[in-house]
Amino acid sequence: MFRLQVRNRVMPLLMACSAGAALAASPAAAQQVDSNKLLEVMVRKGLVTREEADAMIAEAGTAAPIAAPAPVLAGGVAPDGVQTIPYIPQVVREQIKQELRTELGQQAQAQGWAKPGEVPEWTKRITISGDIRARMDAMLFDRNNYADFVNWGAVNEGGGIDVNPASPGFVNLPYLNTRNDRVAMRLRARLGINARIDDWVTAEMRIATGNDRSPVSTNQTLGQAGEFGKYQLWLDRAAIHLTPIKGFGVELGRFSNPFWTSTLMFDEDLNFDGISATAKVKLNERFGVFGTAGFFPLFNTSLNFGSRDAGSFRSRDRYVAAGQFGIDVRPTSALRTRIAGGYYRFENVQGQVSAPCAFNQDVCDTDAMRPLFQQFGNTHMALRDVVPNPAVAQGLSPEVQYFGLASKYEIVSARGELEYGLSEHLSIRLEGDYMRNLAFTRGKVGPLALNNFAPVLNGSGGQFSGGDDGWQMRLSVGHLGRGLPQGDQTIHKGDWNANIGYRRIESDAMLDALADSDFGLGGTNMKGWFAAGTYGVAANTAVGIRWMSADEIAGPPLSVDHLMVDFTSRF
Repeated sequence: MFRLQVRNRVMPLLMACSAGAALAASPAAAQQVDSNKLLEVMVRKGLVTREEADAMIAEAGTAAPIAAPAPVLAGGVAPDGVQTIPYIPQVVREQIKQELRTELGQQAQAQGWAKPGEVPEWTKRITISGDIRARMDAMLFDRNNYADFVNWGAVNEGGGIDVNPASPGFVNLPYLNTRNDRVAMRLRARLGINARIDDWVTAEMRIATGNDRSPVSTNQTLGQAGEFGKYQLWLDRAAIHLTPIKGFGVELGRFSNPFWTSTLMFDEDLNFDGISATAKVKLNERFGVFGTAGFFPLFNTSLNFGSRDAGSFRSRDRYVAAGQFGIDVRPTSALRTRIAGGYYRFENVQGQVSAPCAFNQDVCDTDAMRPLFQQFGNTHMALRDVVPNPAVAQGLSPEVQYFGLASKYEIVSARGELEYGLSEHLSIRLEGDYMRNLAFTRGKVGPLALNNFAPVLNGSGGQFSGGDDGWQMRLSVGHLGRGLPQGDQTIHKGDWNANIGYRRIESDAMLDALADSDFGLGGTNMKGWFAAGTYGVAANTAVGIRWMSADEIAGPPLSVDHLMVDFTSRF
């Protein structure tokens, strides 16, 4: 006999052991423990099934008597809490262990928590990805560039500026450096999480670095915070993706560019706020169609827009409604061509002159129509109709101004691509883009314009020369798609690609806030050549170089060469 000291929490197991001992013992010993009652308790508690209990009773009834059985001590609980149970035969112990092993194994397999090398089921629905890019960035300016290049964005992001030269509070407009070269080290780091919620529902969230809240750049200039100061992280993406049927998807929140475009129209880092729906239908092996439509807020008026003196003003919400349709044709296994047309209607982005606004009024009713983010190129106009101070001499009253966009924007675009596979891993691609702002009217924009005039001998001041269209051509060769913005992001060691192209984008062909941030000063009103190359030095690691040479189209002379050397690693 063995005596085991156990606590009350293991009573179900002790009951099973007692029943096994009673059934395996001789009839004389069985009289001390009512095995049938114990088995009934075990059945009620789910320790054994009814079939297993009946089988154990039948086995005990047919077992041959054992000669000279060992004496059995009836189980019980001593006053000191010690539990005494009968001896457990080896066969019963093995049976209990096997049943526990089987039950736990089935549960582990179903839930994926106990197999060697396995992880919990929920972790299989989560994927983490990211990238880190180190860049040497050099902006090289022509020494003959026009010096007084106005930074309109700096005015609109601040508290306005007094533009009356005769006013005591007059301040020169902020200007941008256009003659002295700038070299900087920049860093981009992004970390994303994708979760599969259901077969047709996924969620995405990504954070990224960035100098500021710019929608077209996640670059962080090293040293900007001073003395190794820390840098900010921004919410770059947060979206729900729905695919209720094959070939059709809906995106809600903040997500990547849903349209098939180049950087002529939208910067490669630009993400969209709002909702979009995309459909892709493969009609046969060689022909398919695709399309995207969406609605995207650009600005939402604050609930408290206005002031105690001026009163409250109506909303000036801005948004864009857009659609694109295209065809995808594969005449042969090596040849592919895609063509698409798009329409992008921007609402309430054009500036409007305010109602008469007192010289000392802190808010005027069209202040919210100024761009809160902009790059360079668009034509600007003054927004406030300022009523002078009657207490001062005529012409001396301050005139604090904000500046808005002088044109409306209603863009149509066309994009085409022809790609030929030279070998299994080598392709050549020719692509072209064209866009036009249908809402641009020179006769209306010119009288409002404050910039984009043709140069004259003593600087600017000639005829308004802004424009409404843009186009680009690019030839690429190599492992195409690898490492390019809208292609397969996987990079293999030895992968390479190179491209060369030409771009011309006039001042008001597109909102400069959304266009390429690297060409020229970023934005529109530039023309010139560009070239780039990338080489995979290791798995998901590449070194790249880009050169862009741009000249301003409208306005005084401005030439900018931009050199970028990148080292990128993805995971």
